[in-house]
Amino acid sequence: MKKSVSDCPLCLDCNAQEYAQDKRDYYLCSHCKLIFVPRTQLISVEDERQRYQRHQNESENASYQAYLSQIAFACEPHLKKNSHGLDFGCGPSPLLAQIFTQHGFPTTAFDLFFHPALNYKQQKYDFIILSEVIEHLRSPREVMTELKTLLKTGGSIFVKTKFYPERNLFNDWFYKRDSTHIQFFSKITCHYLADIQQLKFVGEIGPDLYQFTDCID
Repeated sequence: MKKSVSDCPLCLDCNAQEYAQDKRDYYLCSHCKLIFVPRTQLISVEDERQRYQRHQNESENASYQAYLSQIAFACEPHLKKNSHGLDFGCGPSPLLAQIFTQHGFPTTAFDLFFHPALNYKQQKYDFIILSEVIEHLRSPREVMTELKTLLKTGGSIFVKTKFYPERNLFNDWFYKRDSTHIQFFSKITCHYLADIQQLKFVGEIGPDLYQFTDCID
C-alpha cells in the first residue's frame, strides 16, 4: 500500500491530522500522539550529515562535557555494577560513551554517519542510551524494535528528548526549528512505544531524560 504523508512513522496509523505550520508542516497522530514532519518535507541525508558535522568541536567544550556528565550521573543509579552499554547515535564524538566507561560502565559508541563500521548488533547490552537521537529517526518503530532485540533481560533504554509543549506554544518552540528534528514525543507517546516493544515506561529520571525497562510488573 502506498504511504500517505499523514502516515505516522511510529504507530503507522494513517489518520494523523495537520497540527501546525511553520516553514514545515507538522502532523499529530490521533493514536500515539506523536507529532511529526511528513516524509516529503525531510531534508536529504547528505544535508543531515553536514548539519551534524557542525557539532564536531563540542567534545572540547567544557559546558558540553558537563551536560553529558549530568546525563550519565542520572542513568547510573539505575545500572548494576559493570553494566555494558551502547550509545546509539553518538554523533561525531563518542564522548558520552567515554564518560560512562570512565565511570565503570563500559560503553560502545555507534553512529550511522560518524562511527558506522562498528557491528554493534553482534552483542547484547545492559543499557542503551539515545541522547537527543529519537527526534531525528526517520523510522523510529524499526529502530526501536531493533534496539529492543539488543537489550539484555532486565536492561534499560534511556531516551533524552524534549516533550512538545501545549499547542498554543508549539509554533514558538525552539526545539522544532532544527531541520533534523522531525518528530516529537509526549508522555502518551512514550507509553505507546513501551507497549509495542513490551517495555515498561518508568518515567523521567533526569531533565528530559526518560527510562524504559523490560522489567514489566
